Amino acid sequence: MLKEWFYKFKITRTISALNSLDDATLKDIGLDRSNITSHAYDIFKNEKPEEDTMSEFDVFVIKSGL
Repeated sequence: MLKEWFYKFKITRTISALNSLDDATLKDIGLDRSNITSHAYDIFKNEKPEEDTMSEFDVFVIKSGL
């Protein structure tokens, strides 16, 4: 859960940083303002946490032996 939160935090911060740039700077680095969000996800695609197939309750039940 913490990994997923940090992943989303990094993407949000990247989008915010890219949005603060002017159009000329974005063009210089090869980005278009309409694609900022997709580029931010592309940057961190290798860091995306795997989906947890078990809920926290399931993990509790397994650990407690119920």
